[in-house]
Amino acid sequence: MKTALLAGFFTLSVSLGSPASAALSGFFDAAEQVQAIMSSTDVSSAMKEMPFDTLEQVRTRDNGDVEWRVQNSECYVIATLKPIPPEALGKTTYEVVGVSACEGSDEEDPAE
Repeated sequence: MKTALLAGFFTLSVSLGSPASAALSGFFDAAEQVQAIMSSTDVSSAMKEMPFDTLEQVRTRDNGDVEWRVQNSECYVIATLKPIPPEALGKTTYEVVGVSACEGSDEEDPAE
């Protein structure tokens, strides 16, 4: 009985001493990612500082990095985000770690 009680106390004290992170809903996590993209001067420069028309999450890589496609009427870029987990309590934030060159647009040419 004393052994079981002692083991339970040890488990509780170890779990309370570990840093925990708050999980955000998918909506708010995606909002963090969009905020990182919108505040990135690298993304803005790559898109020639033109307003974007569409923003689409493309994929999550095996290493956890997230790719987003940001498009305007002229071209699109792929922005790669690295997740930055909290050191203790808090939410995961994101940092833009790569932006592709501005590629051709998928939008139809109105003259055609």
